[in-house]
Amino acid sequence: MKNHLRTTFLVTSLLLSGCASVNTAHTPPDGSAERNAILQATHHALARQGRKNLVLIVPYLKVHNGWAWIQINPQSADGKQHYEPQSGLLQETTKKWTLLEWMPAEEGTDYKKYFKNLKAKYPSAPPDIFPQ
Repeated sequence: MKNHLRTTFLVTSLLLSGCASVNTAHTPPDGSAERNAILQATHHALARQGRKNLVLIVPYLKVHNGWAWIQINPQSADGKQHYEPQSGLLQETTKKWTLLEWMPAEEGTDYKKYFKNLKAKYPSAPPDIFPQ
């Protein structure tokens, strides 16, 4: 009976922890399929800008219900050249991540206004993925 209760408790705990991760923003662990797919989409977006063969340092990544906000610090493969940091919004549709837009990096950008407009443009994006 004790083993049955332990097993039931363990299964319940795992199920509840899985539900919690779906209902709140999370950072996918290094090497996970989710993180790799998001980074692949980010690399693809950079390649469209003509920026290829970059290593991405990721100081911020939050994912929630098919939406993600990423901040990257791109650098050359040898680590000698560092490029301007970029941030962007991604969405997963039909099991594929796509970068919807990059945050403007121009000096003087009103970021409070930018995020207000971004949330209006993509109202289904969960607010907990965005940096505070």
